[in-house]
Amino acid sequence: MLTVIFWKQAWIWLKNYWYWPVIVVLLLTTVVAGSGLRDKFFDLLFKQRENYEKELEILKREHAVKEEKTEEITKDYTEELKLIEKEHKIKVDELEKEKQEELIEMVRANKDKPDKLAAELARILSAEYHKNNR
Repeated sequence: MLTVIFWKQAWIWLKNYWYWPVIVVLLLTTVVAGSGLRDKFFDLLFKQRENYEKELEILKREHAVKEEKTEEITKDYTEELKLIEKEHKIKVDELEKEKQEELIEMVRANKDKPDKLAAELARILSAEYHKNNR
């Protein structure tokens, strides 16, 4: 009965503090194996760190390239958008000038005919004209 309790307690301690036995085994292995294994172990750790730093450098470069491409695409898009807006504004201004000229001509032609003037004005401005409104 006492041994069962002891082994259960030992198992619980081992589950919670597993790293202590691992450290002890590693220390004993390095002492027994000598300095050659220790040097190889430290070389492995340093190489791993160098590889980690190289990977970080590669990721930073890739991120910088990606940002440059994104910025270039955004700049091109903005320029195209401004060009389109400028062309649209010019077309709208031309259209408004054409409507103004047409409106002036219509007013001169229908000076004495208010009903016809209202109907033509509604046609030009894309509105509805009702004859019964008068």
